[in-house]
Amino acid sequence: MAAPPSPTLRAAKLAKPAQFLAAALWIIAVAAVLIHVWIKPEANTLYKVFHDGGARWLAGKNLYPKVNEYIYSPFAAAFFAPFTLLPDNVAGILWRLISIAAYTGAFWAWLKRTISPAQMIALAWILLLPLSIGDIFNGQANPLVIGLLMLAIVACRRQRWMIAALCVGVAAYFKVYPLAIGLLLAVIHPRKFPLRLAAALIAIFAISLILQRPSYVLPQYANWIHSLRQDPRRTEGFFGLYRDFWLILRVLRIPVSLTAWAILQVAAGAALAAYLFLIQRRGALPEQMDFLLLALGTCWMLLFGPATESSTYMIIAPPLLLAVMRWLDAAPVYLGCATTAYLLLIASQMLTSWGHQHQTPYTHLIQPVATLILTVALLTYGWTLAADVATSPNAA
Repeated sequence: MAAPPSPTLRAAKLAKPAQFLAAALWIIAVAAVLIHVWIKPEANTLYKVFHDGGARWLAGKNLYPKVNEYIYSPFAAAFFAPFTLLPDNVAGILWRLISIAAYTGAFWAWLKRTISPAQMIALAWILLLPLSIGDIFNGQANPLVIGLLMLAIVACRRQRWMIAALCVGVAAYFKVYPLAIGLLLAVIHPRKFPLRLAAALIAIFAISLILQRPSYVLPQYANWIHSLRQDPRRTEGFFGLYRDFWLILRVLRIPVSLTAWAILQVAAGAALAAYLFLIQRRGALPEQMDFLLLALGTCWMLLFGPATESSTYMIIAPPLLLAVMRWLDAAPVYLGCATTAYLLLIASQMLTSWGHQHQTPYTHLIQPVATLILTVALLTYGWTLAADVATSPNAA
């Protein structure tokens, strides 16, 4: 009687079909998006906002004629200016390809460092797709932003400090809140990163002054800051329009003013920085630190960031899937929390897409609750890791 195949052999046989399925699903999904953009470049897309910003930049016009119309920085407008010289369908496809390259390249870099075997990597790609394709379809900046932040963390670990700083800087000039990851990296790498991050932010600002007349650019930065301050979505109605911890407090009928909210945002960020500092001091491994920084930093951006909309939750997809893969062999409670968060995010996405007529503040609550569940699991997991290291016989 022939001996049964070994587990290693069975795993190898499963790996190729899983990899093929993952690649096929991504290729089909991305191809469908690009075909749609080619045929209907102005339908269901945020790229029109980017195009208008780039066109105004080239023409030297005010980038912020209305509050909440164009919310990105003057540097972002300069970035999109060359796209406006192309046909809309070509420019829309090029923008999405850049975002996809940054997003998938960063996720692949993380998977290679932390996840095995091959079929688990394929599973991660398959599970990532449903949480990602909506923002790719709409041409959102979120795939590029989270991709740059993931690359920044990898670059820091490889001691490519200036590359990491530029990645954070570009992401922050698209959406301000990615600067949170940069500040957390400065806490973890206090001697190498803070000055380089400051230099990158100044350099990007200087580049925008070179790409247009300084007499035009400087007022646009002032207009940008004014526009962000005047954004009414935080206080529109009782609940506001953002899906974050503010909404949780409102639903619980816990009173919170804008000043109290600002204090809570800062306090939560400071607490997270202190937590990561303590975890590092207690001997957490570099790879563990990177994972916790990415995952918890992303959770902070969603729960306490300045502008969390439904589409913003796409940025949690990579760290959430990395947590799922990491916790497959960990305590079941961690995997249960990550799985619950994933299913809640999928449910919210389906409700937003096909049940928008039933949207209420209580349905909007699904996404921040999912993120809060994941946050608690991450905090507990990280502290347990640090405690295990601290009590290890090999601990110095």
